Amino acid sequence: MPRPHRKPVLWAFSISKLNQLLESVVPYYDDVADIRVFRQSFDDALALLRDARGSEEVDVLVSAGWSGHFLRERAGMPVVVITPTGFDIIQALSRARELSSRVGIVTFGDVSRDLQQFKDLYELRIEQRAYTNREDAESSVRDLAARGVEVIVGPGLVNDLAEQAGLRSVFIYSRDSVHDAIRRGIEIARVTRTEEAKRERTDAILSQLAEGVVAVDRDERVQSINPAMQRLLGVTAEKALGARLSSLAPALGLARVLESGAQELETISRFARRTLVTNRIPLLEHGVQTGAVLTCQDASAIERVDRSLRSEHRPRRFVARHHIRDLIGESAAAARCRALAERYARNDATVLITGESGTGKELVAQGIHLASARRERPFVPVNCAAFPESLLESELFGYEEGAFTGSRRGGRPGLFEVAHTGTIFLDEVGDVPLPLQTRLLRVLQEREVLRLGSNDPTSVDVRVIAATNRDLAKDVDQGRFRKDLYYRLNILHLHLAPLTARREDIPSLARHLLGRALVRHGSSRRPEKVLAGLLPRLTRYTWPGNVREMENVLERVAVLCAESAETVALDREQLASMLPELFEPGRPSSEGATLATLRHESDRERVQRMVDACGGNRSLAARRLGIGRTTLWRLLAGRG
Repeated sequence: MPRPHRKPVLWAFSISKLNQLLESVVPYYDDVADIRVFRQSFDDALALLRDARGSEEVDVLVSAGWSGHFLRERAGMPVVVITPTGFDIIQALSRARELSSRVGIVTFGDVSRDLQQFKDLYELRIEQRAYTNREDAESSVRDLAARGVEVIVGPGLVNDLAEQAGLRSVFIYSRDSVHDAIRRGIEIARVTRTEEAKRERTDAILSQLAEGVVAVDRDERVQSINPAMQRLLGVTAEKALGARLSSLAPALGLARVLESGAQELETISRFARRTLVTNRIPLLEHGVQTGAVLTCQDASAIERVDRSLRSEHRPRRFVARHHIRDLIGESAAAARCRALAERYARNDATVLITGESGTGKELVAQGIHLASARRERPFVPVNCAAFPESLLESELFGYEEGAFTGSRRGGRPGLFEVAHTGTIFLDEVGDVPLPLQTRLLRVLQEREVLRLGSNDPTSVDVRVIAATNRDLAKDVDQGRFRKDLYYRLNILHLHLAPLTARREDIPSLARHLLGRALVRHGSSRRPEKVLAGLLPRLTRYTWPGNVREMENVLERVAVLCAESAETVALDREQLASMLPELFEPGRPSSEGATLATLRHESDRERVQRMVDACGGNRSLAARRLGIGRTTLWRLLAGRG
């Protein structure tokens, strides 16, 4: 884009006496313009300009006579032609008369009528000729010499030819005419640059519009067209510019508006098998119609806006609360995870978070969202294991009215549409049924969703973060998970280590979780004092439910603290009753214990005992253990 604050750049070309005059005038404009003077012919000037394009920004060319005319036709940029003033001509003729009474004048272009009238008025004997190319100039000089002319007034080329013919010459240009040309060039450069900046800003704005826009002149010839309209018409800008719009798309012509001057708003048009909402608006400048504008919008896009508006006015439930810094821990594993999350937040690629149940996968997903450019937009979490297949499909992709028995009147947008411009978090993505995996893959590839019962796909701009505690690579090998979907999800990978792999984080994590729980339950006890006797047990415990289980355990500790006096120490028997997993004899306490420990028969028995203690209520048992219902089911089934 042109830079309005930059000084105008003028290049001046001449191979005659004008070159010296230009060089003497240029220093007067050093403060307001960058002016370079070249002793080049017009052919060499064009070659110089071609070489300079892309590396130097030239605003205006300055030249005179034949060279100026040639450059104006071929340079493709503004050219100021130095023109002798009436005073220049009178002065030059006066100097010529001092040399001889037989004077001729040869100028570029047409013979001056003003000079002819001046000659007739004062009965001056001055022969006048004009030329349009070098051959004309040579012929004019020879003719004047044959007529006895002794002094010829003209530009540099004519002066050179006269002197070659043995005649005397007077240069027609003055410093004033050169000053005038340079001032005009500077003003043209300023105005041109300002207009180019405006046009480029307008083009930049139009290029971002999904709506097609085309502007035409009074003859319906295309003057401007944005990329959306180019795609709609199936033409390039080069082909469209200068062509009549009605020849490109008769159904979208502007002839009627150009003739009547009346706008036509929100009319329905059919073009290329698409239904369009069009606006035809006359263009007025200073009250005079100079053209017209056509805007086209796909009717389906308006329907999608309507859907988005409905979704936007739903309660704002989809807001992330956790930041990356909320992943507590000083271990190398925790620091590495925070660093990766910060890095992943800076781009928009899909993230796959793996790790055991309860390690904080959703917390990290929320942190990535809040550290990204989408932080002000929705964060929509979906637990893919919590819905049966038929319900999960409608939740993710939405449905149209009447798509199935019991569907809501007016239909409903799916969670992908609700997450538009934001982030969708697909938790337990490994539990998505195979038939739905195909539809999920299409969303990731095409960035569009198809509601149940609809034939019209809706484009979505969504960042996808998925999470699983399953070994998806193993599931792919066993045919339980699509390989292509796995590769679409596993672009940026982040693994959360279990607590048993980062035991050094347990003290700080326990202080943080207990401190929050004490505040919630209205206890003013200090978490450090409460944990003084518990930390060894917390550190030795294997934590099959990881951070979620620890949070539940410490919630029970906070409840016990809130029910006892602040000055009374917690009773060991009470703690053992409230926290049987920490005090249960024979619990594994090896520092090397991992999730594999949980797969032993003794751990399945412990899970079964918790279910029995909860009266068979598996949801309550899962909450007390700090694990998900799906994980609990797998453990009971012996699948680890």
